[in-house]
Amino acid sequence: MVAGCRSSGVLVGNTLVVSGQVKLISIHATEVAGSAAVIKVFDNTAASGKELARLTLAANQTIEFDMHGVLAMTGLYFQEVSGAVAVSIEFA
Repeated sequence: MVAGCRSSGVLVGNTLVVSGQVKLISIHATEVAGSAAVIKVFDNTAASGKELARLTLAANQTIEFDMHGVLAMTGLYFQEVSGAVAVSIEFA
């Protein structure tokens, strides 16, 4: 059996990624405006509650953050706190 995961596709603003219990596999982020940016991912259906990840990116930085299948009980919500980013969130 082949293990796999789903992707949010490219996100460019605050959005509900998925509702319900899921495993957060990884976060891929690219800063796109030439200045620092901060993003957050919550275990919730809104930008509140349990914060699972907070990433700070330098100008033009691209990162992959492995979350090792962290269990989110309520859902995954992406928040672009500052700056401009293109992000994808992988989950199972």
